[in-house]
Order: sequence, then C-alpha cells, then structure tokens
Amino acid sequence: MESHPAAAAFVAAPKPSPVSFLKEQYWSVTAFKFIDSAKKERFVRYIITPDLGVHHVEHEGLADQDYLETELRQRLDQANGLVSSFKLAVQIAHEVDITNDATVHWPEHREQVVLGTIKLDGVLPDQVKEQQHIIFDPIPRVEGVDVSEDPLLEVRAGIYLISGNQRRSTEAPYHT
Repeated sequence: MESHPAAAAFVAAPKPSPVSFLKEQYWSVTAFKFIDSAKKERFVRYIITPDLGVHHVEHEGLADQDYLETELRQRLDQANGLVSSFKLAVQIAHEVDITNDATVHWPEHREQVVLGTIKLDGVLPDQVKEQQHIIFDPIPRVEGVDVSEDPLLEVRAGIYLISGNQRRSTEAPYHT
C-alpha cells in the first residue's frame, strides 16, 4: 500500500452500507466529456441522489446478505405506481480538476447542474433472457457525451463485455 497511496486511501475510506437501494447516493467514478452544439467541452461526473434521502445502516455486520433486494421487492409489492425517484445531476469540473484518474476526487463545492429525474415504478420480472443480455457499458453511446482520457473506462468496457458474453453462454440465471 505504501507504493500505491490512492489504493491505500480507498481501503481506509469508510464504506457504510445503505439501508435501501432507494436511500443511497450514486456517483460516476470516472469523468465524462459533455460537448455542446458549439463544440465547447466540459468534464462532468454524474451524481444520482434519492428523493428519500441518504440513509446508512448504523451497525456493522448484516444478517441478511440479500437485504437490499429483499427491501426493494417488498416496496415494489406494496406500491401502486411510483416507488421512488432520484435527482440526476452532474458535478462540473474546473480547469484544474483531474479528469483522467478516477482515484482523484473533485472538491465537493464544485458546481452541480440538475439534468432531470429518474423515476422507479417497477422492475422487470426475473427473466433469464433479459439478465443474460444486459451489458453495463461505461462508454457513452449518445451524441454530445464522450469519454475522458481515464484508462479505466476502456478496461471496464472490456470486462463488462466479457461478463455479458459469459452470461449469454450459460442457461443458469445470474443474480447480483
């Protein structure tokens, strides 16, 4: 760890467990490049914040390893319509912020811009076919959004493609 201070910082950082998938904040690890119609580029990191607030488990050691899935399914079973929503925003980098290294955090006070709302009103039923065809590609495939020069993006894209190919080559369902 002495020769890899970024890894040591990650290991030492607190990692509290959320009480629910719907009560956790999510950040993109890597930066992405937004390009406007005038070709101006800005680097951003996504932030997804739950409307229910961020809440973590107060004790260590969880009895049920599947408690997050269990809690979400219970909410979905009890809900009629909207289960939860999240604010989708981006944190905008300053010129001095490092955009090609996911281990470097930007200051929390950087400007944030709300892009919209993500609404959860259900989940797909457990279907082996859908589970086997999901690939979590970290490379944006939309006009106006591009990757940063962070080498982690290409590595992740390759690993996720391998994972997707493995899921499609088996008949057994995969659970996360």
